[in-house]
Amino acid sequence: MIAGMKLRQKPPQDGRARKLAPWRLLCVGALGSVIGLGCSTNPVSGKNQVILMSEDDEKKIDEEAARQVESQLGLVEDPELTAYVDQIGQALARKSPRQDVRYRFHVVAMEEPNAFALPGGNIYVSRGLLALLNNEAELANVLGHEIGHVAARHAAQRDTMVKLMTVLNTVGMIGAAAGGVQSNGNGGPLGNPGLFAFSRSQESEADEIGQNLAVAAGIDPAGMAGLLRSLDASERLNAGFSHKTGYFDTHPAARERAAEAATSAQARRFDGHFRIAESDADFLDRMADISIGLPAADGVIEDGRLTHADLDFTLRFPQGWEVENTRAAAYAISPGREAVVVLELQGEGDDPEAAAHDWLRGKPMDAESGSLKIGDLEAFRMRGAVPTPAGRTYADVTWISHGGHIYRLSGFMLTGEFERFAGVFRSFPRSFRPLTDDERAAVSELRLRVVEAHEGETLASLGERTGNQWNEVETAIHNSIRPGDPLAEGRRVKIAVRVPYQPHRERPEGEPESRPVVESTSASPVPPITTNPMGG
Repeated sequence: MIAGMKLRQKPPQDGRARKLAPWRLLCVGALGSVIGLGCSTNPVSGKNQVILMSEDDEKKIDEEAARQVESQLGLVEDPELTAYVDQIGQALARKSPRQDVRYRFHVVAMEEPNAFALPGGNIYVSRGLLALLNNEAELANVLGHEIGHVAARHAAQRDTMVKLMTVLNTVGMIGAAAGGVQSNGNGGPLGNPGLFAFSRSQESEADEIGQNLAVAAGIDPAGMAGLLRSLDASERLNAGFSHKTGYFDTHPAARERAAEAATSAQARRFDGHFRIAESDADFLDRMADISIGLPAADGVIEDGRLTHADLDFTLRFPQGWEVENTRAAAYAISPGREAVVVLELQGEGDDPEAAAHDWLRGKPMDAESGSLKIGDLEAFRMRGAVPTPAGRTYADVTWISHGGHIYRLSGFMLTGEFERFAGVFRSFPRSFRPLTDDERAAVSELRLRVVEAHEGETLASLGERTGNQWNEVETAIHNSIRPGDPLAEGRRVKIAVRVPYQPHRERPEGEPESRPVVESTSASPVPPITTNPMGG
């Protein structure tokens, strides 16, 4: 029985003492044993709670997940921007009710608006979210919200819930068997994916903590409401397009939370003494060079062709296949999902055959192989059965040497007959070649810019004058303006502008470095990219 709870039971009609069935005793004993091991005091509420994840475990999970975020998602390499975000975060962290963790703040290279926290204090805000913000208070409140998740140990609470549900599910099945009850086979509470996301009450608590930290640091808590309204508008805009992971996959209930945050901010008194950006205009200027969408440093995919100016190559993916360009690899999946082709950077070197044998060391492969030329480039090809995390599968793999790097280009069968895609797998690596000067010069990317409105302009006319690549609705959302509203003369407006890309090797000294394809030793047909490893 859980401590503090009393159960009233109706006495048996025959007056004899009622006994619990053996399986019920097992349930009570197992649950009591788990709870007895994990009582602790919540740093925010000061109340006792059941937590089964130790602080050392939190740190280990945090460190491992942080490495995964950096390798698979990547961090924005802009020291000034990162230092600015960290400076605001540290001002809030000093007011946190939990001081036994080291808070660290990063800008993650995600184009979707998002923010998330790891349980040991690593906190991330995406460049897509930074492009959506309009003042320093909004940034401070989102960082405060994520600090709130860490301070209240929400990840540990979620972990405890999963473990308790596992116990209850297990003993429940034992009890059902003992009582002759049939299981429906749906897995009980563990079958509910919502169990693994922060609850509405946890999100509300994090909002409240974030606003409390803002007030304590001398920042306007109304920034929370502005942030949530912009995120809600962005989510509604993107609902009609192919969905990618965004803020509200891990942070539910946007409009209601925005209203609650606005009401809460009005009831709070704060002394607005904290400011790093001298004004909202200064804040926008600090965001002014953020990449919109995937930066060209990651490679540009257009009409099925990948062009990578920094690494000096281009590659054609099969026509009609669904192409994805991630930090770990670029790959394409056939329309019927039977096959996949993958491009990976294996590492440095100039000997494709040695690279092939190095990759296959210790892995059984029944294959035919041989050296070949792809244009003027040295290459080595193997064709046969290879081991993958999903089991042995048939593959056609080519290693190519170019610019001091070894690239691995693979074709994998997921289902069906290999020979059906043999021609595609053979032509895919043969499309790999160096860039021409004209192709390199033609590479461009979208960047955030801030412009001033002229008298009488609307978002539509301003966009036409400035070459804005966002449509009127997108521009309105990013600037917290209603489409069609007239703009005051001098109003600063964020826009997306296409600019020529300057490859890394030609950049002036001191500019941020580009982010090349990550070296990979995986034999997986599709790279295991995981966004938002800990949720909100």
